[in-house]
Amino acid sequence: MGTGNERRRASREAGGARRKLFRSSGTAKADGLASESDEITTIHAGQGARVTTRKNAAEAADRARKNAEARYAKRHPEEVGPQVGPPRSTRNVVLIVIAAILALAVVFALGTLITSLVFPPAEQENRQNDQNLRPTASEQEMIDRQEAHDAAQEQAGVDGSVSYGNETYSLSQGEEGTWALVNAAGDVLFELEGTPAALLRSAETILIPENREDGWDVVCYVIGGHLSGVTYVVDSNGDAVGGSGSIDSAELDDTTLRVTDDSGKTTDVALV
Repeated sequence: MGTGNERRRASREAGGARRKLFRSSGTAKADGLASESDEITTIHAGQGARVTTRKNAAEAADRARKNAEARYAKRHPEEVGPQVGPPRSTRNVVLIVIAAILALAVVFALGTLITSLVFPPAEQENRQNDQNLRPTASEQEMIDRQEAHDAAQEQAGVDGSVSYGNETYSLSQGEEGTWALVNAAGDVLFELEGTPAALLRSAETILIPENREDGWDVVCYVIGGHLSGVTYVVDSNGDAVGGSGSIDSAELDDTTLRVTDDSGKTTDVALV
């Protein structure tokens, strides 16, 4: 056994060792508690380690391949090309644009052609109608001849006839002795009050000088413009043109109707 001093020193060293051991144990215990750490992070669904099964084996293999490619690309960047699409030259773009324009032009031309065939322009349609309605040379000759005839004058006796357009006019006496102007079909246009001395036509106007009991007058009929009843030629004062005695002859001289009575007197009747 040692001296008293040695025993006291040994006792102090043993007590210090025991306190150090207790402090170390307390720190380890505090450091080992997860609930006392400030760096705890919660793991959610789908995070953390995944166990490879038959269902996700392909996905795991694909993920491993991509990771391997990424690691290779990181180690060998010179072998990785730029991530761009396929090259497209300016010439190809220009050719595509030209082809599109030509296609649109063809479609527009076809549409215009079909529209013009189905719906011709008004001028073309009118021209076609004019050509279809235009008479032939022989037909035009007949038309011109008829127009010249209608614009001229005709003179006939009581038993004669005059024509205008495609219609013929004549005088007819009924069973009771009454005279009337009729057309080619025999339709009565109007009846006279006296006895006709002649049948004349100046353009579209038919003139019938007639004898009455107290003298003579001139009946007129406008083709296509006569209403009904008997109409007489009048002078500038609106009085019916006529004279005494009976008519011996009547003739047209341009715009004048010249009437001669049985006494030899001549009366000129202006028609305009």
